[in-house]
Amino acid sequence: MKLEALKKCVLQINELDPLPDVVIHTGDLAHNGRIDEYKLTKSIMDQLKIPYLITAGNRDSTKNLVNAFDLSSIDYHEQQLLQYGSDIAGYRLVSVDTSSKNSNLGLLNFSKLAHLDGLLRQKQSCPTIIFMHHPPISLSNSEPPEHEYENFRMIKNFAEIVDRHPQIIAFLCGHIHRAFSSHINTSPVMVTPPLAKRLYRGAIDHSKMPEITFRLHSFKENAFKDTTVVAVN
Repeated sequence: MKLEALKKCVLQINELDPLPDVVIHTGDLAHNGRIDEYKLTKSIMDQLKIPYLITAGNRDSTKNLVNAFDLSSIDYHEQQLLQYGSDIAGYRLVSVDTSSKNSNLGLLNFSKLAHLDGLLRQKQSCPTIIFMHHPPISLSNSEPPEHEYENFRMIKNFAEIVDRHPQIIAFLCGHIHRAFSSHINTSPVMVTPPLAKRLYRGAIDHSKMPEITFRLHSFKENAFKDTTVVAVN
């Protein structure tokens, strides 16, 4: 079902007019992190008429992901860390690797955050969009806060890095299998649900929700503009 949904999304994206500038996959490109799974996913995504960027999720093997998608030129790949910046359409897009070898929870340790800070220092005048798997925010107003990291201190440390870089205009995430939005400072955090409705975990009216959807985010100059939910035929 996941592969069929991905195939249909790729076909529909290729028919958009105008075409988007880039497609971003926020992680879990495979179910078990195997090379053969990544080769299959890559064969589908390579059919896109536009560039695409990927980051690692909790189901991914960063080493296998880097090898299968031929990302060995990325800085830090020898340490199995999928963090990099890419310049597209006047924006800087930065991957943050939140994957952990120990659990399905997010991991943002010192080396990841230090490397991220270095990436963000490279082009501080360029509006920047961060994409990552685990949302770096509290998912509730409760105490203690509900979150998806090994400890909440990681989220606080991430926020401290973000505070140093006002060029960040948005955060794109996945992982929690439902739509969710929040803010870090004044920048929106947009959590995208799965492509296929059957994988959605939030409370929805299944009778009104299309079987397959993807999100089309628009930006204007130095700010997020809006999001369109595109139903796939």
